[in-house]
Amino acid sequence: MAGILFIDMWPDVLPEGQLRERYRDLPPRALAHGRTVIPLHFSRVVPAAILADRPQAVIISGSRTNLVDALVDDPEDGALLSRFEAVTALLEGLPPATPVLGICFGHQYLAKAAGGHLERMAADREEDDFPLSESQPDPLLAGLGSPPRFVERHLWRVAQPGAGYVVVARSSDGVEMVRHRTLPRVGVQFHPEYFAKQRPASGLPDGRIFLDNWLSSL
Repeated sequence: MAGILFIDMWPDVLPEGQLRERYRDLPPRALAHGRTVIPLHFSRVVPAAILADRPQAVIISGSRTNLVDALVDDPEDGALLSRFEAVTALLEGLPPATPVLGICFGHQYLAKAAGGHLERMAADREEDDFPLSESQPDPLLAGLGSPPRFVERHLWRVAQPGAGYVVVARSSDGVEMVRHRTLPRVGVQFHPEYFAKQRPASGLPDGRIFLDNWLSSL
């Protein structure tokens, strides 16, 4: 698979190979780095087939689903993770050097799959230029504004990252970015792929710079 596998985590299924309109700015950015984006709904993930034709990298998308929705009726922690067991199996089988980027829901999924915990916020966060409050030096944050600002769309947040992950950046909402200690896996609560919604006073949107940093690292 000569491209970036984009796993669509939304509950509704689009025609095979189709990318949601909200991600329209991602393929051109990838193409600028000589990469193609290959969309695949999570329900169509067949780990053995994908692992036989290894992707260059994997992106796990956002979603309107929440990983803990079912906890009202089912108190067992991680009740909805079974819906994505094929994605979990794929990640477990990927070569260690394969980069993985989890965005918003994908970030929360990486945390839950590694044993982390989520919590509901008091209110929805929906802003186009929301600042990080603190961050550690990281190559994916190089060249961003001070403070970096991103598009945010979420109601849940990572309270504790899963095993192997360290917190790289926070905002007033909580954990904004995590990185695995030994694997090239990163989760971000913000939406860098929505960079066209940002209106920076000068320079490029931080979301685009972040994506370019990640794409150039592949």
